[in-house]
Amino acid sequence: MSGILDQWRLGLGLPGVMVIDGHTHAFGWDGWRTPLEVAAELIRLMDGYCVDASCVMGGMSLQNGVDVRLNNDFLLECVRHAPDRLIPFAHVNPHVELSDTLAELDRVFGEGVRGIKLYNEPQGYPGDGPNMMAVYSFAQDHNMLILNHLWSEVEISRIVREFPNLVLIRGHGGASVISRTYANVYDNIWSLNRLGLIEDGVRKYGSDKLLLGSDAPLSDPAVGVGMVVYSDISDRDKRAILGLNMACLLEKVGALPNWLWGRYRCAAADSNT
Repeated sequence: MSGILDQWRLGLGLPGVMVIDGHTHAFGWDGWRTPLEVAAELIRLMDGYCVDASCVMGGMSLQNGVDVRLNNDFLLECVRHAPDRLIPFAHVNPHVELSDTLAELDRVFGEGVRGIKLYNEPQGYPGDGPNMMAVYSFAQDHNMLILNHLWSEVEISRIVREFPNLVLIRGHGGASVISRTYANVYDNIWSLNRLGLIEDGVRKYGSDKLLLGSDAPLSDPAVGVGMVVYSDISDRDKRAILGLNMACLLEKVGALPNWLWGRYRCAAADSNT
């Protein structure tokens, strides 16, 4: 039996387990009108599922023609209300003038942002187009993480060749051979796949490239946390997916909240013994 699953079933939560949701959103919808309200609702959801910290992205700039700067400002204000729990990933739009995109990236980097969220495929722009390649260059030069809604494998193969030090996170990757094939590619687990996805992925490829991600509050956090807690894998693999893998990436770019740093270092040391 799984100690993690047993504790969850007993209503004890996830004591001693670091949980970082690597894919959530923060924007004003369904009556959440202010950054304070949005942040409070996100924290309520996180607390309900024992999530220590969440990587948050905006949502108002997902469509073309929307002011990306306003979206990023809203996101940053949400984070200011819960800086120890919310980790911002800023948006860019590849159709905007490249000089404006780079200026916006420079601005949010100065605000402490160490992650970028892309949505280029639904916006009708190729993941290896010239503006995207410039974004990857900026991210690699500034030691930032990239999370994208979708890349094709052809796009990924070109990107990793040109930017070997850039971490790429597939926002709905599931548990795929793609992340195992490329050293700097990781998979958020939440995707519309059959039950057994995580078990098959861990059995075939291991757990070190898999990251918790729920897409909350667009989806209930259970689709992320529950998939891992109830999966038929070892507790060591569950701990890796639930938080340790994402903590490692966040630490490398200086985005892991200080209060989690000590817990991460101790847990990482234990996992290597």
